Amino acid sequence: MSNPAKRIPVHLITGFLGVGKTTAINHLMAQKPEGERWALVVNEFGQIGVDASLLDAGDGIQVKEIPGGCICCALGLTLSVTLVNLLQRFKPDRLFIEPTGLGHPAGILDLLQGEQFNEVLELHPVITLVDARQLDDPRVMAHETFQDQISLADILVFNKSDLATPEQTALAVQQAGQLFPPKLAVLTCQQGQLPLSVLDSAVQLIAASREQKQVIGHETTGSLIRQGGVTLPFLAMPQPGQPVCQQGDGLGAYSVGWVFHRDDAFDEDCLYQWVDQQKDLLRLKGVFRVGSKTWRSFSKVGSELVVQPVAYRRDSRLELISEQPLDAAALQQQLLAMTYKPAPATLFD
Repeated sequence: MSNPAKRIPVHLITGFLGVGKTTAINHLMAQKPEGERWALVVNEFGQIGVDASLLDAGDGIQVKEIPGGCICCALGLTLSVTLVNLLQRFKPDRLFIEPTGLGHPAGILDLLQGEQFNEVLELHPVITLVDARQLDDPRVMAHETFQDQISLADILVFNKSDLATPEQTALAVQQAGQLFPPKLAVLTCQQGQLPLSVLDSAVQLIAASREQKQVIGHETTGSLIRQGGVTLPFLAMPQPGQPVCQQGDGLGAYSVGWVFHRDDAFDEDCLYQWVDQQKDLLRLKGVFRVGSKTWRSFSKVGSELVVQPVAYRRDSRLELISEQPLDAAALQQQLLAMTYKPAPATLFD
């Protein structure tokens, strides 16, 4: 299917073990508009599936279960086959994927946006559920999967707010607001009671921002738009080869930042060299796509550079802070010179 307007919306809903993903999905399923066909792929780590039996597969809802491992890794081929069968036989209007709480969901994003499905499925913002009380558990905080789930989330939902203390919830929301890259939205809810509007708010507002955006030179003025109980900060959306640039100054410092389209990949060797050449900065931090399925976070203070793999997949972005004004146009030319269009990711990469 080559017409993007007819692509099927797909929603990836992640979260660590016991956070209430199944309850939240049940609540969304109960709000399904009459006449629509929804499909859900649910993955359990254990060999005996239980989650699917807890889901209310009502009229117009098809549930497929993949037990016995992680669809993000060992069961990737099984997920691909399951999706093809669902799309061909059930022809859903909307698709949901709930990976196991122990899964690495970045692999699912790579599959959904790879050459097999990118013309058929439209990936909507990733929703990650978190129990604010988990932030007090060092085992959870240190778990690589938990960190990946937080990193790749577009919308972060602190569920079970009725069970957490007000102090735990407030601290969780405060810490979420300090994450880089920033989230599209940070929400709280009880018993997984997400509004149906959370599924489409981000996509609708992105389209609206393209019509309402104000561009001054290289600087784009974003806005805070409230819709369906979800507050989302927006810059104009970048296009391939056309990053969005934003500049600011205050408190004796100057900043410039860019957001690049996810299809703009960076030559990794050139990127390392360029970062090394940036000597007179107070701070450099960014997330870059450096291959079909490879993303890196860069953080530099002074001469100390830390580079790590990251699960984030929404876009590439960079922020520079300096005591002196920065030549945004020249820097942008240097950055674009390092970009290329990567080959589509495949299941067997």
